[in-house]
Amino acid sequence: MEPDVIDPGIARLDDERLRREAWIETVSPIWTATPDRSAPHPWQASFRAWKLGGVHLYKTHSSPQTVERTRSQVATLAVDHVYLQQHVTGHSSVEVASDEQAITSGTIVLVDLAQPVFGRSTTSVDGIGLCIPRRLFDARVGEIGRLHRSTFARTGSPLNRLLSDHMRNMQDCLDTSDPAQKSLLSTATVSLLNAMLTPSKDSAYNQPAVMGIEIRQFIEANLGRADLGIEMICARFGLSRTPVYELFEADGGVMTYVRNRRLAKAMRMLSGVEGGAATRVSNVAYACGYENLKSFSKGFRARYGVNPRDVDADHRVGARHESGAVLLSWMKEL
Repeated sequence: MEPDVIDPGIARLDDERLRREAWIETVSPIWTATPDRSAPHPWQASFRAWKLGGVHLYKTHSSPQTVERTRSQVATLAVDHVYLQQHVTGHSSVEVASDEQAITSGTIVLVDLAQPVFGRSTTSVDGIGLCIPRRLFDARVGEIGRLHRSTFARTGSPLNRLLSDHMRNMQDCLDTSDPAQKSLLSTATVSLLNAMLTPSKDSAYNQPAVMGIEIRQFIEANLGRADLGIEMICARFGLSRTPVYELFEADGGVMTYVRNRRLAKAMRMLSGVEGGAATRVSNVAYACGYENLKSFSKGFRARYGVNPRDVDADHRVGARHESGAVLLSWMKEL
């Protein structure tokens, strides 16, 4: 029976090298972590995770490090969740455009796990994390991806402080809570988060934001159609080209977004993340909307740096040992 608590006992390992390796393996479903070997003190870390049903809560401690979610990791892990990290103590930063935004104690950082991100810590950091599936966000929040790498200071608003306190207090309740209580805590957490993220001037139904979500869902469901493009989208949703172009401007354009989603699906199929028997490259190409195998191979190689025929299970980015594997299975179940 799969546990509802993960604690690999990293802090109890006497060997610093083993602590680093255990940390990297445990958090690999979320980040590619690189401990800072130049830190003046022995590198320390600890990790504990609770499954609440609809959400996960993580309590973490780590010495200075860098963390990154790469494009390959986004494609191969194939999870569609949002991660929120609250810094309880310590200082770090997250890369935004060509700059780094400082993160201080009490700040909550929102990361869309379907997008790349890079961050670093210059001190030891104690944190509390939440992992929540995208489908649980209220329509009034809008497209959650637009908040990727956003920060919410504890002093920013009463709702920020309420969620911050809730996250800090909840970790003290989970080891003694029964399944029914955990389910209620999960519901309360999602409600508080939606309340914090809903714009104060938003109406009860944010039509443009909802339309954007529906268009992205439509694209995802029709990646196998070779004729998927701006014309089909406009006809399906009764829109002119201009609002559709504006929606995907940050993604490099409509067809760039479609191409990247097709290639991400192809990577998942070829690496076996989606399950099933091994699939021929040509079949994957056609299933992802490509009519020409040569153009598929060229695009795939440009995006991932590897030929489609050379991809196998070894290209999965994930945990190699027990704690990371369990965490990844939790995320897949959300």
